[in-house]
Amino acid sequence: MEILKQPRFWLVAWSLIGTAALVYFIVASSVQPRQTNSPSALNHDRSLLIGEMEDFEYAFPPRGSPKIAFDYGVKRVSLKDFRGKVVLVNFWATWCAPCLKELPSLDALEERLGGRDFEVVAIAADPRGPEVAAEFLDRLNITNLKLYTDPRLIFATSIGGADILPVSILYDARGNEIGRLVGEADWTSPEAIQLVESAIR
Repeated sequence: MEILKQPRFWLVAWSLIGTAALVYFIVASSVQPRQTNSPSALNHDRSLLIGEMEDFEYAFPPRGSPKIAFDYGVKRVSLKDFRGKVVLVNFWATWCAPCLKELPSLDALEERLGGRDFEVVAIAADPRGPEVAAEFLDRLNITNLKLYTDPRLIFATSIGGADILPVSILYDARGNEIGRLVGEADWTSPEAIQLVESAIR
C-alpha cells in the first residue's frame, strides 16, 4: 500500500505507540498494590505467631465463613451480616472455665479496637440458653461484647464441636478465614493486638 511507504505515516504510528505505552506504564504503576514491610496476618506472616498467639493456625487453603445462622436476641444473624469488617468469632460456654477466664480480655479487645472496621463476635455455644449466658456476662462485668448465642450448637458443631471450647476464628473483611486459635488466650497481649491490627489495616 502506498501509505505504508510514506515517512509521515510511520512518524504518526510510532508516536501513537509511544503514547499508548506511556499511558500503560502510568496506569500500571498507579494500581500496583502498596508495598509494605509490616507483618500482616492477611499474608500469613509467621512472625506474628509468638507469645499468646503462638498456637494461632493460619487457614490453608483459605476458607469462606459458614452461612450458618445464630441468635442475637430475637434476631437470626450470620457472618455475612458482618462483611466489611474484620471479625474475631469466639465460641464460649458457661461450663467452660477457660472460656470464662478469656472473656474479659475479649471484652477489652472489643473496647480497644471495636468499631467500623472490627468486631469481636462472642457466641455462647451453650444449650442452657441466652438468659444463663447473660447472667455470666453480668457476673464477669462484660460491657462491650454483644450477646450472640448458639443454643442448639449448630454453628459450634460446624467448626469442630462444643467439646473444643474456647475457640477463636479470625475472618477478614470479605468473610474469609484468616486462621484460628483453639484454647484460651490473652487478647489484650501485645502480640494479640498486633495480629488483629495487621488484619484490619
